[in-house]
Amino acid sequence: MTSRAKKPTTRKEPVRPHALGPLLAERTLTVAGHDDSFVHVRVGKPRKDSATGDYFCPFSIKGLHPQRVHEAWGMDSMQALQNALQAIRIELAPHADSLRWEGGQEGWLGFPKVIPDIFGPAFTQHLVKVVDREVDRFARSLEEASRRAEPSGRGKTRSSKPQVVTPRRKTKLRD
Repeated sequence: MTSRAKKPTTRKEPVRPHALGPLLAERTLTVAGHDDSFVHVRVGKPRKDSATGDYFCPFSIKGLHPQRVHEAWGMDSMQALQNALQAIRIELAPHADSLRWEGGQEGWLGFPKVIPDIFGPAFTQHLVKVVDREVDRFARSLEEASRRAEPSGRGKTRSSKPQVVTPRRKTKLRD
């Protein structure tokens, strides 16, 4: 059985434009070096298209380009919402170095890449295992580095300067 719409899609030119409608979520980003300049990301509530039976999730990004409402489509409202968040990530990616999110680190805008599921569950589970393994490996290396940086001997510190903990990087990747 084949699926109607597994691939994330964003229609650049909708047949009939929809309004943003009820607001589901929003995020304000600051332009680096310009504390009074902002980029506003808004996501509307996903809605069902009566003509197709599919769902669309409207979103807008104001402050980078002329504001307009974009639509991400999916088979249900959840897929439409997920596709909208990925479309936002793709739109913002070229500007990540010049934008700041109050809740994030430099260069991180809080719209993560998701693991693609277009190639079926077996391949998706393989990717999940690879990501989980790398996260575990990185966490273990941080723990090791933290232990190495701990002061030795009866509470005395080796240096009065704060130490920067950098994990060792292993280059070989095994399945």
